[in-house]
Amino acid sequence: MKIVICGAGNGAHTLMALLGENPAHAVTVYTPLEEEVAALQEAFAGGCGVQARLADGRTLEGRPPSVTGDPAEAAAGAELVLLALPAFAHEVILRDLAPHLPPGAWVGAMPARGGFDWLAQAILPGHQGVIFGMQTLPWSCRIREWGRSALVLGSKVEVALAAQPAGAGEAVAARMTDLLGIRFRTLPNFLALTLANAGQLIHPGIMYGLFHDWDGRPFGEDQVPLFYEGVDEATAALLQTLSDEMQAVRVGLLARAASGLSLDGVLPLHQWLIRSYGDAIGDPGTLLASFRTNRAYAGLRAPVNLVEENAYIPWFQYRYLAEDVSTGLVATRGLAELVQVPTPAIERVILWAQERLGKEYLHSGKVCGQDIGATRAPQRFGLDLPDLTAKNGYPECATRS
Repeated sequence: MKIVICGAGNGAHTLMALLGENPAHAVTVYTPLEEEVAALQEAFAGGCGVQARLADGRTLEGRPPSVTGDPAEAAAGAELVLLALPAFAHEVILRDLAPHLPPGAWVGAMPARGGFDWLAQAILPGHQGVIFGMQTLPWSCRIREWGRSALVLGSKVEVALAAQPAGAGEAVAARMTDLLGIRFRTLPNFLALTLANAGQLIHPGIMYGLFHDWDGRPFGEDQVPLFYEGVDEATAALLQTLSDEMQAVRVGLLARAASGLSLDGVLPLHQWLIRSYGDAIGDPGTLLASFRTNRAYAGLRAPVNLVEENAYIPWFQYRYLAEDVSTGLVATRGLAELVQVPTPAIERVILWAQERLGKEYLHSGKVCGQDIGATRAPQRFGLDLPDLTAKNGYPECATRS
């Protein structure tokens, strides 16, 4: 199988090791950044590959035979394209590859975040292959040495995905289970996947909890807070409220939907954590304890920037806000607006985040800010409620820039 791994970050490094070790696959790594192409080619020139140290102690090593920055070369003969990169990069990479993709290629996002199907349809209208997206990355993973090794801190027990056409979901889940060794289950449609995007609740919610009252003064290295294990009672309460509002949007959509629409799999956050991580959670009794005792989250610190010796400030431009708000919470807030469901906590987090990011997604309480063209909100694509809740089909999207 000709597999194209798009990206060179944490997830892409892990995929290089997992997929590159199997000689049955012709693996190509595609990144448009010339310096990344040159560095990977140099790293692989001596016959070495990328090693991935798994949570169970095993080590896998794969050496992709091809690394390129040429989208035509990357896409030639591609059967499976995996977008293992931040959601804000999906659009650029899809536009690069679109003219060169074989008509039957499978194109999947790891993870999809919200509205991936709307974006893909706008860029790949009439594509005859399968479009799919994962709810989350299958692992908590980090690069140990760029181009050389990755560390898998923990693997999820199960990952949800959605496919278009929806009937292809079971085949995609089976193929990805076989390739990655993680159990995948299918959601009924991409609308369910957009709402089931847990990262849009967890990452902005914890960032808000940690830093909404930050006084602007740098802190020392020993003061950088733990991210997941640093969740306190107030933050857990906020996360619960965000989850409750998400469920209210789900109910609102179902109440106004065409007959037969299913949003199964859009789980409350606490239930999702337990289902995803299983025994890795030491105390699943409460949402707070499920974060603090999750071994897959152990030791991970909040994203920060070093501004001078031993002086750090929060990294607000990190993907926890830059990605999970624009391609997550804003999409959900757009759906809430269409079904007229109030979401005050979601709005509060978006308003706080857009100020830190220097963006405007919400304006006067509506999803119509000047930066809406950089989001996955349905309003960006000119979609209204009948488009989104049809039982079958793929609405034609017109992209607002």
